[in-house]
Amino acid sequence: EPTPPAKTKAILKGEELNWTAWDSLDMNMGDITLAEFLQYFETEYNLDVSMISHGVSILFSFFANPKKLEERKKMKMSEVVTSITKKEFPPNQLFIILEIIANDIDTDEEVELPYVKYRFR
Repeated sequence: EPTPPAKTKAILKGEELNWTAWDSLDMNMGDITLAEFLQYFETEYNLDVSMISHGVSILFSFFANPKKLEERKKMKMSEVVTSITKKEFPPNQLFIILEIIANDIDTDEEVELPYVKYRFR
């Protein structure tokens, strides 16, 4: 009999979230801009996102060139991914898998999050 996967605990908006490697944060907001994506995490989870990655590609990081960040913040999430990876999405792909590193705005503590399953179509 297999054992259950290990759980990771995170505190989001004062509430405990226990998640496993099989869990994800599902976002179904359409193809929003990077700025809107960052604002969503701030408003919904009280988190300051410091890095977003897709596979081996870093899409956003607090230490990146500020001019480049401002340009990317105006772009749709799908455009950010394709501009960095230099690969177009297949027409039938609906989701982008993203990894997020974020800190709680009030405590500045890093919050471990499951991957984000972002529906852009």
